[in-house]
Amino acid sequence: MFTISLSIALALWTVAHATRSLQSQTIPSYASQKITLLGTVTGDPAGKPPSALYPLAVNLIDQSGTLIPVTGSVLIEDFGGWPEYRIGDQIRAEGMLELPKNSEDFNYTHYLRLQGITMILKRAKITSAPTPNALRPTIHLRRTLQSTRLWFESRINRLFPEPEAALITGLLTGERRGFSKRLLDDFAATGLTHLVAISGTNVTIIIGILGGLLFWLPLKWRFFPQIIAIILFTLFVGASASVVRAGVMGILGVLALQLGRIRDTRLAILWTAFFMTLFKPEQLWWDAGFQLSFAAVIGVTEIGPRLQRAFAKVPETLGLRDSLAATLAAQITTLPVSILTFGQVSLIAPLSNILAAPMVPIAMLLGFLGTMMSVVWFPLGQLVGFAGYGAAEWITETARILAKVPYAVVGL
Repeated sequence: MFTISLSIALALWTVAHATRSLQSQTIPSYASQKITLLGTVTGDPAGKPPSALYPLAVNLIDQSGTLIPVTGSVLIEDFGGWPEYRIGDQIRAEGMLELPKNSEDFNYTHYLRLQGITMILKRAKITSAPTPNALRPTIHLRRTLQSTRLWFESRINRLFPEPEAALITGLLTGERRGFSKRLLDDFAATGLTHLVAISGTNVTIIIGILGGLLFWLPLKWRFFPQIIAIILFTLFVGASASVVRAGVMGILGVLALQLGRIRDTRLAILWTAFFMTLFKPEQLWWDAGFQLSFAAVIGVTEIGPRLQRAFAKVPETLGLRDSLAATLAAQITTLPVSILTFGQVSLIAPLSNILAAPMVPIAMLLGFLGTMMSVVWFPLGQLVGFAGYGAAEWITETARILAKVPYAVVGL
């Protein structure tokens, strides 16, 4: 009884603390004003040219030449289009500070608050403006990782045509700015969007690929290569909060397979969820990414082994069997969350995933190898990447064709 009471009290305290912390920013006191902000870009741009959205950690507000120290983060709306700013750039932005506006089916305020952002600076005029505040070491690291990722994405775009280049980029880095609206709609209608979103589902594909490539090793020896691969992948794609969470969930899935005992696995999942929500409790009810990653791990650990036995005739080459089982298991357990979050269900998703999932590890592995080999000798990269291009084309064509099936997606 004491344990239950303590748990309830702790839960109520964390919720109250989270609510208060969301109201403790100083930036909102300047809402609905034309204002000049000085700060540091802390994330990748969102949106497509000519507009871009930058998260900005604000250090100072310039009021008629008087610099006022403040705390908080805002989203900068840039219609200049050029230059494109990167993580760590210190800028001066002038515009109208406004509260985010919600729509009927999307709570934009909650979405931004999960990233620590409370306001939007509309149609900002941006110039470079180094400030006295030194950059944190984490910003330097993220800037270096971003530069590496942008270089890698440029190599993919040189090697592959569209829309396959956009798909391979999405699979390997999670970047979706290169996707056309039609392709995004096709993926949403066929339940394939999860393939290009860095989530627990995406990381399980990497685990499946390595598990297949290292099939000749005992299970306990595959553990460390898989963990190292997840950590490197997490750093490579930017190490944002959602990506780190996906990496943690992926490591948890690998650990669960090592433990073997279902009771220990479930306890490990619950303890991980406990500490993650203790650190940031609002993600439990606002963050669909957290919910989907958590559900994906449950699917991999609870349903994945059963599907692997059902797919005994699927070859293990390139991790096809493991990847297919993990992808479909994650789809099953994330379906209820997807319906509640997005208000629709793809009736064609089981078929589209069965057709597309076996091609995902091929597109990822050969797309990556082809891109890296193109640095050494471009024709060699084209030769290696050709099969990866074919796999990516299979996925995009599967989405395009099945999206046209009547009642492929139903709103609820």
